[in-house]
Amino acid sequence: MNKVWILTYLCQFLSIVAGTPSELLVDTSSGPVSGIYNDTAQTVRAFLGIPYAEAPIGELRFSPPLWKQYSNKTLDASRFSPVCPGIFEYTQDKESIWVVLPYSPWSHHHTSEECLTINIWTASQNTLSKRKNFMKETPASPVLLFIPGGGFYEGGSGLDWYDGSKIVENNDDIIVVTFNYRQTVFGYPNAPEIPDGLQNVGLLDQRLAVEWVYKNIKKFGGDPDRILLWGESAGSISVDMYSYAYYENPLVKGFAMNSGEAGLVFSGDYSHSNWNSLSRSLGCTGVSTLTCMRKVPFEKIINGLYANRTILYGFLPIPDNKTFYSNQTDRALKGKIAKLPVLIGNNEREMAADYDLNATSVDVATIIRQSKLAFGCRALKAASQRLSAGVPTWRYLYHGNFTNLSPTPWLGAYHASELPMIFGTWFKSPLHATGLEKEILLSKYMQGAWVEFAKSPNQGLLEYGWPKWSRKEPTLVNLAVNNSAIPVFTGTEDVDDLC
Repeated sequence: MNKVWILTYLCQFLSIVAGTPSELLVDTSSGPVSGIYNDTAQTVRAFLGIPYAEAPIGELRFSPPLWKQYSNKTLDASRFSPVCPGIFEYTQDKESIWVVLPYSPWSHHHTSEECLTINIWTASQNTLSKRKNFMKETPASPVLLFIPGGGFYEGGSGLDWYDGSKIVENNDDIIVVTFNYRQTVFGYPNAPEIPDGLQNVGLLDQRLAVEWVYKNIKKFGGDPDRILLWGESAGSISVDMYSYAYYENPLVKGFAMNSGEAGLVFSGDYSHSNWNSLSRSLGCTGVSTLTCMRKVPFEKIINGLYANRTILYGFLPIPDNKTFYSNQTDRALKGKIAKLPVLIGNNEREMAADYDLNATSVDVATIIRQSKLAFGCRALKAASQRLSAGVPTWRYLYHGNFTNLSPTPWLGAYHASELPMIFGTWFKSPLHATGLEKEILLSKYMQGAWVEFAKSPNQGLLEYGWPKWSRKEPTLVNLAVNNSAIPVFTGTEDVDDLC
């Protein structure tokens, strides 16, 4: 009997002695972890803040992530880890919906570089036993692996919106996983001393997280051969980048991209001017600015990115022809893209989130036009690239407009407003809800679509009634038209008219 099995049995024995159910103790490649139940009904198990990489501190700051070494000490996985250091653009002249609602972690989450962690929600034995009444055996569950957004400069996986409990609770067979990755200069330093191909360490964090899930998810009841990589905003951009970077060995079986494609935001700072200016402002002017910057407290680095509430430097993924290719169309035509089913979409009024909530006069037509140019045309490009590579492709457009998510009617379906609907966490909004019955029905319908796609990327959405996308047929899936749970299928002539 090997050491891993001995430790597993020992953990189970100690859990019985301590009164902790054995299903809340799981031995991972990072070490044993102790999770929690989501509620008194014990329907969902949650394992939060599991480290997948060594903390990127000291010499590891600005470096590619390293696998978390195994520890015999049981980790308390009952709470989220700190959020990775980042910046949030507060402005004095406008109030954003992202500040009013829980889209940002800074108001209630501790910040630390010890942040490269994973969160897992999976069914409890109590739930599985009910499922066994209908099945001779309980198969391993498919996995929704979500990459949070945040513009590559802020964000985290511990937001209220990203609680995976409701997806697991509402669906018989699914596991939800979220994780943190490094942001801004910590994730995309672009320092002249760093070799080419190793600048985008935040993207390398994402790959390691996928590898960790692939290696460990079976121990949580998951199927490593049925992982759907899903992201929103910067997370969606990351998914697109990932599909080109790891086309030969993606480890996942499908992609879902909400409001973001590779090329939407990136750095063109090939002269390292941002790094040189920031390091110089922080007193790092010697032979090795990289060595010096690794010794500067991260709080001081974050403060150095600001001046009068303005972000001074843009640290974003830079094309390195390893983690991020800038010539996606050419690579797609050459077949250098993961030929896995993809769901691509965006929201009707993406850009509304940038407007002042207190504005007395807003031109909705202008918002829709801006949203088409910034997001709709990108979605068209990404979907067309997939079709040119022979990839099964679905495309959606979200129109939802609920008072607890869009308190000012002109906001409509702004950037990220679909996430609380898919996660089923819309009820965590502090704002008043009207049309509650419609919101419940739509949330479950949208949630079901992402779950079915995860279960079977090739057939799930077809069986759900969604046709594959074609520019010549009415195959665009319009979601939440008049807040209805019934989809409307149209062509894309009006949607793509500015592209």
